[in-house]
Amino acid sequence: MVSKFDVSRALLSFGVSVACAVCGAAQAAAPPPSRAPDPGCTWRPFQGLGLRLLVQDCTSDSEHYVFSVRGDWIEHHRPSDDRIFGSHQVIRVLRKPAAMPIEQAVRRFALPTLPREAHGRCAVTRADRSPVKDKRKIVLTLEPIGTYLESILRRQELAAWCGPYGGNDMITYFEYHPYESRTRFLFVVYGWDEESLFDEQNIQIGDLPK
Repeated sequence: MVSKFDVSRALLSFGVSVACAVCGAAQAAAPPPSRAPDPGCTWRPFQGLGLRLLVQDCTSDSEHYVFSVRGDWIEHHRPSDDRIFGSHQVIRVLRKPAAMPIEQAVRRFALPTLPREAHGRCAVTRADRSPVKDKRKIVLTLEPIGTYLESILRRQELAAWCGPYGGNDMITYFEYHPYESRTRFLFVVYGWDEESLFDEQNIQIGDLPK
């Protein structure tokens, strides 16, 4: 005869096995770095605002940055000298209704930030300059159109043509992962042409912090 103790032990063993299998699958799903770190640096995981990503941890004071959360931004700061050429803010987490198309969400968020001369003259488009390769991700930006674009090209300006969240001389873009979250999307400040201090290919949108 099978005792209650034997049944309880079997159920406990089954539960542990299932939990271990789930944990193993989650760990196996974690993507490896998409590129080698810079010399003198290693990749380490960073979590904040419900995001998971890899950031570079460098031994040189001039290359060592500390990533942190401030408001709805992930930032990086250099302890040895925080005066930098680019932006301290690197990823902003934004929200939208689940049923709202991402293009509409970007317009609703970004268009009020446009300078006066850009009103009605910037459109949400696919971000051609984005380094993101995963085709499941939707990557967008604001770009000047029509005569506004012609005037910019004629003047050869390097500026925030479509406001702080639009096309400019730095690489910036909106990033949406509909397979991970339909209510959150990101604004990413990748920086200049050199590679960023975070792995832009492997940003994951997970559960929100409790």
